[in-house]
Amino acid sequence: MHKFAEWALPPILNLLEWLSALLIFTMMILTFADVVGRYVFISPIFGAAEMIQFLLAITIFAGLSLVNAYDSHITVDLFEPFLDRYIPIVRRFLVQAFSVLVMAIIAYEMTNFALEAHRLNSITVVLEWPLVIVSGTVAFLSAVSLVVQILGLMVPSQQSLLHTQGRDL
Repeated sequence: MHKFAEWALPPILNLLEWLSALLIFTMMILTFADVVGRYVFISPIFGAAEMIQFLLAITIFAGLSLVNAYDSHITVDLFEPFLDRYIPIVRRFLVQAFSVLVMAIIAYEMTNFALEAHRLNSITVVLEWPLVIVSGTVAFLSAVSLVVQILGLMVPSQQSLLHTQGRDL
């Protein structure tokens, strides 16, 4: 199964990296154009703040997939030296199992939120866009993040995953 993970992960992660970069670039251009419009032409872009919020939410969940695949979460080393000394394999298993469980809960809740937004025909406050577009995208990306996290665990080591991507942390 790890051969499948090594085969499937690189193109998915490459796509997510490009998506994240494109979203951040779009936020940058939109913010720049809004500021120039506001202060130079006294005419800001209508709904720019709401659009940036949507882009930010989508960027976060696209980036979360990358963090999960590379297992590069922020960690606090309060108990790690003690646990690594006595139960290193159990600690890694518990941490990974907890991470997968939490990601599954997030994906489940985001999917429920998207389905409810669709059922209620919810719209955004300023632009009056269907909320299901953003919530559905976030739900999809959270499910992708869960799958990528599980596939990332199947790769023998995170260093080999980074090597296949040509990256170093």
